[in-house]
Amino acid sequence: MPAVAHIIRRRHNRKRRARREARRSALWLTIVFVLPLSLALTPPLALVGLSVWLYAQAVSHMPTPQETVFLARDQGLTRFFDRSGQHVIHQLDDPLGTQRRWLRLADLPPYVADAALLAEDAKFEDMQAGYSLPQTALQVWRYIIGLPLETEGGLAAELTRETMLPLTRASGLDERLLEIALVAEVRRTLSPEAMLEWRLNSSDYGHDAFGLDAAAQVYFGKSAEGLSLAEATVLAMTAAQPDINPLDDARRSRERGADLLFSMRDAGLIDKREFDDASAAEIALRAPPDVSAEIAPDFARYAKRQAAAILDRLGLDGARLLAQGGLRVTTTLDMDLQRSAVCLFQGHLNRLRGESAAGLRAGGKPCAAGVQSALSGKALESPPDSGALALIDASGGEVLSLVGEAATPRYQPAVVLRPFVYMDAFLRREFTPASILYDIPRVYPGRAADLIYAPASSDGRYRGPLLLRDAMAAGLLPPVAQAASVTGMPGALRMAQALGFTSLDASRDDLELLERGGAVSVLDAAHAYTVLAASGVMRGIESAASVAGQRPLDPVAVLRIEDAAGRALWAFEGLPPGLRQTAIIEPSLAFLVNDILADADARRATLQQPDLELQLGRPAAVLDGLSQDKRDNWTVGYTPDLVLAARSGRNDEVGMSLDDYQRLGAAPVWNALMRAAHEQLGLPPRGWTAPADIEEYLVCELSGRLPLTTDHCPTRRELAPAGSELRPDNRWQTVEINRATGQLSTVHTPAELRERVAYFTPPEDVLDWWVDNGKLLPPSSYSDDQDKAAGKDALLTSPSDYAYAGASVDVVGAINRAGAQSWLLEYGADVNPDRWFHIAEGRSVDAGGAVAATWDTILLSGIHTLRLTVDFADGSRLTDSKLLTFDNTPPAVRLGAGGVAESGEIALGESVSLVAEVNDNLAIERVEFYRGDELLLVDRDWPYGLEVGADRAGEARFRALVFDQVGNRAESRLALDFVAG
Repeated sequence: MPAVAHIIRRRHNRKRRARREARRSALWLTIVFVLPLSLALTPPLALVGLSVWLYAQAVSHMPTPQETVFLARDQGLTRFFDRSGQHVIHQLDDPLGTQRRWLRLADLPPYVADAALLAEDAKFEDMQAGYSLPQTALQVWRYIIGLPLETEGGLAAELTRETMLPLTRASGLDERLLEIALVAEVRRTLSPEAMLEWRLNSSDYGHDAFGLDAAAQVYFGKSAEGLSLAEATVLAMTAAQPDINPLDDARRSRERGADLLFSMRDAGLIDKREFDDASAAEIALRAPPDVSAEIAPDFARYAKRQAAAILDRLGLDGARLLAQGGLRVTTTLDMDLQRSAVCLFQGHLNRLRGESAAGLRAGGKPCAAGVQSALSGKALESPPDSGALALIDASGGEVLSLVGEAATPRYQPAVVLRPFVYMDAFLRREFTPASILYDIPRVYPGRAADLIYAPASSDGRYRGPLLLRDAMAAGLLPPVAQAASVTGMPGALRMAQALGFTSLDASRDDLELLERGGAVSVLDAAHAYTVLAASGVMRGIESAASVAGQRPLDPVAVLRIEDAAGRALWAFEGLPPGLRQTAIIEPSLAFLVNDILADADARRATLQQPDLELQLGRPAAVLDGLSQDKRDNWTVGYTPDLVLAARSGRNDEVGMSLDDYQRLGAAPVWNALMRAAHEQLGLPPRGWTAPADIEEYLVCELSGRLPLTTDHCPTRRELAPAGSELRPDNRWQTVEINRATGQLSTVHTPAELRERVAYFTPPEDVLDWWVDNGKLLPPSSYSDDQDKAAGKDALLTSPSDYAYAGASVDVVGAINRAGAQSWLLEYGADVNPDRWFHIAEGRSVDAGGAVAATWDTILLSGIHTLRLTVDFADGSRLTDSKLLTFDNTPPAVRLGAGGVAESGEIALGESVSLVAEVNDNLAIERVEFYRGDELLLVDRDWPYGLEVGADRAGEARFRALVFDQVGNRAESRLALDFVAG
């Protein structure tokens, strides 16, 4: 018995011959009779005739509803090829094969039609409207004279556009004219039941299932006649939104079916018993097809979606056109690299499980014996059970290899997000690579008001102050959390979205995303970092879902689409450059990130760890790390030519047990495949060139600020954008110490023990950690180098060492040895003066004699050294010295009352706080508080103040008298009114 498709084709051929004969007769009739008559009639009548003729021409190409289902599939299967065009990586099979048939409404359970009508009620509204000759004539008339035409809605128009128009494009007629005529004819010739029947036989149900019969087979493994009520509602809702189908999203698909059941019950289409039975029914899904034999199943799915989107932009129904068959799609997949990637990842996972890597196959072929030799690793107690990777050509945005579930956003980004925090900070000019960050335990506000977030170091070690370059190169969590706490996470997330992470919520201000939570795909990660690899330029194909603030271009998976006759429908290389690339960030911003992530020296020096798995023997930027729950291990790295994102992990609740450096999961595969890809593609080593607006600065270690002098601090060279306002250093302090004691040196310290040392002084909130971890601070005490025994032959007895002094100082010394010929008193600034200034001198001092002088110090301030020098007749010389601190600047004081009204009035019985705000250039000795002449309090400890009561009515006069250590004084007065309440 002839197949249904064969019978349909024979009928179609007979109809086509009959139409040709009718057109030939009509042509002669037009020439002999109609044309002369038309010339005699008015122009409007001629236009009417033209309208009728155009309409008839369009209708003559109209296929039947059955032909739209069967004839479209008579061109073979749609096949996807690798980039060489030699290897088929995927083909779209008809779920029904040769068993496809036309479903009749009469053969289906009544609830199937009811569910379909209710699920897409808006589309079925025009089924009863029928054909309107005036409306059709008006549409044709507007088309002829070039007026704008509205796109028609409703089921008839949708069926025409989706199924009929693709079969009539070869007619040569304008598509808009065809649509007007065919929609009108569908309404004129088809009953509502016929349109519904056509809809059920042609709807897209997802997973290449077009038509209800195909959908029933794909999802439930049965024919459409055998669908239960529950299954019918699920499929009706799937037809309305094919992306939400039982295989891709079983939960939401079932929920939508349940909602439709409620609507059917409320509409009286089913009774309560039917509703209850369907609601309680278990829906058994057919297992999805086994794609394990395919070399790149996830890539094929991604390429198919992209091909459908491309065809949609051409005005075609992409998914339907692909499923109908006959297309040849050339993809970007590099078959050799794909086989290597699959073999590498499978072998690596086997090795970590303690299994043999021998006998592995990729795409039905055995893996090369030498592939596994590039890997290192050992069996782990809790190894990763899955892996995914994406390899992209940075110069064109083309996907060369995709392994595992790489295109689905299901992995925690963790370390992959951290560079975007720094990028956002650079963009805001709040940080540079020379900025100081702290790798110390800190606490931040959590996701909720009553929660906190305490980022911890992954290796349990904390390194204290670091330059941003070192912290970023090492991928440390506490420093990046500190930066994010300043700039906020939304800015970093918006940056990540713009570069490619479409699944992130940019409004989520949550620092915990830096180590857990969120979901991204491996492909998105690789695509985002191609922008950095390409110095700020994104390359790819127009995004399938263009959303403001998100990436404008997607990774390229499709190079060319051809129809069954070999005609090119679309070619990536034919697109203008403006549609294939766009600048996303400034080259200088991209360069800073690349330069830091490629700084292996900074990474090794900071972590004090080997990083052989991250070294390619060529410049490469790389980041790696583990999520907090140890379920996602990332290695993302790139050169100017290639970007590879690799992720290994576990899909259960058990975290991975990796090596001490957390690199055994993904890094070995990343390293081996990057080496192989560069070698196979013949790519020479090259790095990134610094843009003209990047400058080099000499900065202090740890603080990242500009050194005040050449010996002020340990220095290094660092890059920053031109015009960066790097500030002078305020964290390093250089002092001279006694090397033997570690204390500050004095004039008595021997020269061979003196050493100038630079000390880092951390800010107040870091000081406790600094001290607790044994870090050095500048010494605060002086070395006691001089012998103060009574037997010293020449010494200063007054003033005392380290005394405070001001105005004039009485200097007293003693010479305890005979033969003194002369003595000299001098002073110099600081602990070790460079210059000495004369005070007094004398000659011929008897043994036991005294040295005395008055020293005018009114102009001096700060630390000075007083020195006595005595020369003896035997040529010997003795010296003694004292350190004094001079303060000739009086303190400043302001007396105030806290909580007092502006009028200064205080009710009797109340109390008031008197507060003395005091400032001095050195040190305060005491503050005296008076009421009138009555001394109320002598306060020697800050804050300075006391409580006084309003004990009697009238004006009360208070004053504060402040004294510094030298005796300089200042006074402030305050008058208050004590009034009766």
